[in-house]
Amino acid sequence: MSALLPLGLAFLMVVVGLKLTFGGLAAVVRPPRALLAGLAVQILVLPVLAFGLARAFALPEHLSTGLMLVAAAPGGITSNYVALLARADVALSTAMTLVTNLVACLSMPLVLALAGVPLAIGAPVAALARISIAMFAVTALPLLLGLWLKRARPGWVARFERPLDVASQLVFAAIVLATFAQNWQAMTGYAAAAGPAVVLLNLGGIGAALAAGALLRLPRPQGRAIAIETGLQNVALTIFVATTLMGHGELALVGLVYAVVMNLTALGLIAAPRLRR
Repeated sequence: MSALLPLGLAFLMVVVGLKLTFGGLAAVVRPPRALLAGLAVQILVLPVLAFGLARAFALPEHLSTGLMLVAAAPGGITSNYVALLARADVALSTAMTLVTNLVACLSMPLVLALAGVPLAIGAPVAALARISIAMFAVTALPLLLGLWLKRARPGWVARFERPLDVASQLVFAAIVLATFAQNWQAMTGYAAAAGPAVVLLNLGGIGAALAAGALLRLPRPQGRAIAIETGLQNVALTIFVATTLMGHGELALVGLVYAVVMNLTALGLIAAPRLRR
């Protein structure tokens, strides 16, 4: 499954690209108020919330560090497809994912250092830069393919739109189920120790995003997109940093628990607009 995951994510991003236009993406930065608000919540508010929760629950050092790793991570790639299913602003969600993954090589070490968890400089940061660029590419290249197909082959896109939608839903369901299966042991093993802080981090981040959208009087789809981006973190990057750059596999345990929790809340965010009807 791990070998198929990048292909599945790439396919989902192609489908997302088919639903967007170059003009729609460009409109996100004209004006950039919603984008800047979303980035502020994800890059600033979420780590502060994680720091407070780690202290409030008096988490052991490895769980506290793991919680900060999750909060410092960029947006997860599946968030763009979740935004599509949740009838959120997909262009805003995509822009946030691209920006946060691209700047992760700077934002993650800075957040961790401010929290008292310095990431060694030099080769580890260079490795983080490489994986950040790779994550950006996994998001951007399939997205550009989808955007190009929609512009260059509109007839083909219209003809296969329904089969692609069904296939993408099946791929997304497979990714979610695989996440549950792979991480359930960590979830049950560390639910008591890390579960409350993880759940509050996820729900608190989503709540802060919705509150920011309401305060700024953003359209509801934009507020929902910021909430989805804040709630769905790039757990794969968290695990990479914990195991490869920091050399402590136990630091990834919180990320594994978060992966289960964030997929559950993602399903709730997808269902919420449908329940209002």
